[in-house]
Amino acid sequence: MKAIYVVFEDIDEDGGFGDAIPTEEPVIAYHSKAKAEKYVKENSHEEVYDVPYDELKRGGLHVEVIPIGEN
Repeated sequence: MKAIYVVFEDIDEDGGFGDAIPTEEPVIAYHSKAKAEKYVKENSHEEVYDVPYDELKRGGLHVEVIPIGEN
């Protein structure tokens, strides 16, 4: 089965009471796992928001495999 490799950015959003709501946004997709992992390695720069949101993070990246087509 063929697959695409989608790079997602991890973003914590404020839930209103200081609680983090983890979300993810697609950034780019590749046909090659190696290219996707290279993109993550070069562009993943997780950072913490400033006070009072210092429990929230953004900028981290991860890859998810999405199967496409038939066997």
